Amino acid sequence: MSVQEHLPPNFGKLDVALRSIGYTFEAAVADVIDNAIDAKAQTIMVRIILQSKKPLDIVIWDDGQGMNPDTLKEAMRFGADVTQEVKRLGKFGLGLKLASLSQAKDLRVFSLNSGNLSGRGWLEDGIKKGFSSNIFDENECRESLATIVPDCAWKKSGTAVWWSNLYRVGQNHEAPDEHAQKLLEKLDDYLSLAFHRFLSGTARKIKIILDIFDAEKGNSGVPVHLAPLNPFGYENTGRKGFPAPMSIEGDYAQKFEITAHIWPPNSDKAEYKLPGGANGRQGFYFYRNNRLIQGGGWNGIRDADTHMSLARVEVDMAPDFDVEVSLDVKKVEIQLPHKVVTAIKTAKTESGIDFNKYLRLADEAYRKKPVTDDELPIIPSAGLPEELRRFMHRVFQIEQTTKHRDLKIAWAEMDKELFFYVDRDEDVLYLNQFYRKKLTNGRNRSATNLPVLKSLLFLFLKDELHSEKWGSRICAKIDEANRILVKAMKYE
Repeated sequence: MSVQEHLPPNFGKLDVALRSIGYTFEAAVADVIDNAIDAKAQTIMVRIILQSKKPLDIVIWDDGQGMNPDTLKEAMRFGADVTQEVKRLGKFGLGLKLASLSQAKDLRVFSLNSGNLSGRGWLEDGIKKGFSSNIFDENECRESLATIVPDCAWKKSGTAVWWSNLYRVGQNHEAPDEHAQKLLEKLDDYLSLAFHRFLSGTARKIKIILDIFDAEKGNSGVPVHLAPLNPFGYENTGRKGFPAPMSIEGDYAQKFEITAHIWPPNSDKAEYKLPGGANGRQGFYFYRNNRLIQGGGWNGIRDADTHMSLARVEVDMAPDFDVEVSLDVKKVEIQLPHKVVTAIKTAKTESGIDFNKYLRLADEAYRKKPVTDDELPIIPSAGLPEELRRFMHRVFQIEQTTKHRDLKIAWAEMDKELFFYVDRDEDVLYLNQFYRKKLTNGRNRSATNLPVLKSLLFLFLKDELHSEKWGSRICAKIDEANRILVKAMKYE
């Protein structure tokens, strides 16, 4: 006969595991904002705090209903009892703690409700000591608030969540003010999209404000009031008859509200381009209680395709359907079971357009668009043999145009640490003259020599040459290629 034995966890290892749940910085902040919205907040402020020779801190302040000491105690419990309240954005009773500790060594929460100011914290060693939470008296709460939000006062109620010692994104930066500004921009991109229905008042009107507070000087910079970034914010549709509601029959008819959209082609609106680029934003936009959970992606129904970049599908999920779509604690991704995928594929508009036909119409709208200069095929026009250039013209032409952008390939003097350099303004790919003699063995130094090397470099760079903006990822790729090729030249 079996017996039971109390077997507590290894709290030290559990602390590490809980802090490694996998939140991004932006998703962690959004999770705390969910709680503020649930608390009926009208104004939410996210503040990055600069401190001399210390890691950055974050405060998320709201003017919501606040919590009394007992409610705060429950909120700070791992697995707080909120799972039955399906209309809440919070779900598991874990988000506040896991989101905070995934980013900060210490979490402190201060809340005002019915005249009572209370505070609790999970400090760096709290979990390691067997889940010991700190309780702060009213004086400690007031002193802390005077340090982090001296310019903010609650009229009746509210909550402030303080993350101190940001150990992932908040330290080891030579210019903390510049780094804080970059973090603010990341938050702007993420939050303005995730909460666009609240920021616009489509759901319930809220304000989200971002700022940077200099703790040494005791003042904050110019606040950023977030504007909604609506992924369906076009004025004229890309196809007559859209946007169009699509109905699902059967068991899932009451679980999803689906609207199919087709963006107009060649839009330069920020709502179309979105952070990360429009091509990566095609697909499903899943909402739970008006909060965007997933912004783009086809969830296994099909692969991403440039020709599908105008297709976006707005999906409102019933909040009691979380388990079936594998919504995790971070609330950043949806996993559709096979039966749901099948049901979505059979969805139809009132006029009888099914999901596959909708995709064909979105593809057709894309293919009929006029081609912009930036989208013209880029083809080497100098530096390669004429016959090879003509062959490339045949390979890379697109249906809508016979025009193209010319890429010149030439040799130039440059630093020995560079193998090549791209002048994007003039569309020229320069190779380092220093390595030319060695590559050609001193022979055949014509303008069209080394066609294989030049063709390989062109193919390597072709997608980047089409990019409107070179971000850190592309620059890192170029730098990496240069370092490898310069190293390889030592063995040539």
